[in-house]
Amino acid sequence: MSDHLDYIGSVGIIGAGWLGLPLSLTLQEKGVKVVASATNLDSEDKLKQRGLNTCRLNLPDIDNTCSLLQCQHLVICIPPGIRYGKSDYVAKISAIVDQVELEQCAVQSITLLSSTAVYNGLFGEVTEDSVLNLQGAKVDIMHQAEQAILTSKCTNKAVLRLGGLMGYDRQPGRFFNNGKVIPNPESVINFIHRDDVIGIICQLLVSFQNNVSLKNPTNIFNCVAPHHPTRRNFYQKALSSLGMPMASFSDQEESDGKLVNSKFIGYLQYQFKYADIMACLESSS
Repeated sequence: MSDHLDYIGSVGIIGAGWLGLPLSLTLQEKGVKVVASATNLDSEDKLKQRGLNTCRLNLPDIDNTCSLLQCQHLVICIPPGIRYGKSDYVAKISAIVDQVELEQCAVQSITLLSSTAVYNGLFGEVTEDSVLNLQGAKVDIMHQAEQAILTSKCTNKAVLRLGGLMGYDRQPGRFFNNGKVIPNPESVINFIHRDDVIGIICQLLVSFQNNVSLKNPTNIFNCVAPHHPTRRNFYQKALSSLGMPMASFSDQEESDGKLVNSKFIGYLQYQFKYADIMACLESSS
């Protein structure tokens, strides 16, 4: 992929947090015009200090005067917030879609960053066309939000189901550095480095801009490193790289863990920077 992507036009980033901010900066460094959302004056000032164009946005309130909607591509990076008791995730995504579908809207593609947590309740290998278990409230909410994107009238659309995010200050060993017991040690992990998520998004935007067929009838991409070590091996390595004591593991309770694979990520012709997720633990420590 070229170091210069100015030809893909402009990109609006909704949610400039741990992932959205470095995505915005990466695109800007590659010559792309970027508009990043901010929820308040303080966050807006911080984004401007990084040289980014900003737009104040507090979803689900959004109208056609929002400069994000003048961009050619939209990438939605906001978390569902379900663990914090929020229940407006579907309303937020639907509000964006409603504006994108207006005739005067300039947006040509919309990408939602979702999560492999949508596969909760499933076991064994899962891919983009696995039937979801909608019994869980979290899965149902995420599914509804995804469907708002996938059934929209926008010509180019995609849902990226991200595995566990790691890299830089987010080293998974820190999840268990307080003596917590790690469950299901023989089940595998489904992680991805932040650099690879950003690389996949950039490649997807290139495909959209060039009208390249995604060869994906679902418009869903599982974004997970192809290497799936066991939780035991992974967290032992993660803690060791931090100089932390070895972890304690509980008995294996799952008869069959969950392994997230992708049937379609190869069509984007993206080469993983961190295909071996164990190898990048040192750089994340």
